[in-house]
Amino acid sequence: MKFLVTGATGRLGGKIIEFLAKKLPITDIIAGTTNPTSENAQSLKAQGFEVRKTDFEDQASLVEAFTDIDKVYIVSTFPDVEMAIRQQTNIVEAAKQTGIQQMVYSSAPNADVCDFFLAAHHRERENIIKESGIPYVFVRNNRYVENELGKALASINGAPWVTAAGDGQVGWVSRADLAEATANVLAGNSHENKTYELGGENLAQADFVAVLNEITGKDIQVMHVDDAAFGETLKGKVPEQLASMLAMTQIGIREGKSVNNSTDLEMLLGRKPMTVKEVLQQLLA
Repeated sequence: MKFLVTGATGRLGGKIIEFLAKKLPITDIIAGTTNPTSENAQSLKAQGFEVRKTDFEDQASLVEAFTDIDKVYIVSTFPDVEMAIRQQTNIVEAAKQTGIQQMVYSSAPNADVCDFFLAAHHRERENIIKESGIPYVFVRNNRYVENELGKALASINGAPWVTAAGDGQVGWVSRADLAEATANVLAGNSHENKTYELGGENLAQADFVAVLNEITGKDIQVMHVDDAAFGETLKGKVPEQLASMLAMTQIGIREGKSVNNSTDLEMLLGRKPMTVKEVLQQLLA
């Protein structure tokens, strides 16, 4: 059986490849990437992995990449809904043409029912896969602790922890745990047409900072602001589109859209997921 991981040169896809290689022969694992000549792609080649081009905007590249593949992991991308539909249609059509037996898609928490802005394109992409008739697994990933590393480092160096998320909680997860769980799904059986909500420890922003203070011995202060003030803190620091996404994410967290109520991650890992403290200790070591 052959497995293809798209986004294999990225941080999540690369970790999935790493965990798969502990379970399967490297010759059965194909690394998919938009740029097979990149440094990361060449590194994978040097390790013995076959690398194929997987451009979601180029259906022909997907047909070529999916040939002789049994299971494929589809990494999340963050286009607008129109582009998401186009890309997922390309993926599904290529999967149909090449006889893919199972598609594993990296989605968002409660994508089928959530009105959080990030859920919209994930919901569309899930539906396109469902309507294809191809067996699927949806792994709905909550927010990575790693996403906060830059903010954590700035706060350690004296910046306040600015948030508009109020007391809203996030089911924080480590990228490594998500990758391992996804690799377990790909390499395993009995997952057909299942959806897994992959979240971990629920902590509000103040709780997260309290853990950071405990680890570092710092006294980082949490500054609660409104949405407009939060948006102002991002101006000139990140691209406008990303700033808008970050601001809307704060709203979603505040409204409870990122709370984890599932033990699916623990079940897929066969152990307790890493805590926020454990992940931060690794990141800051």
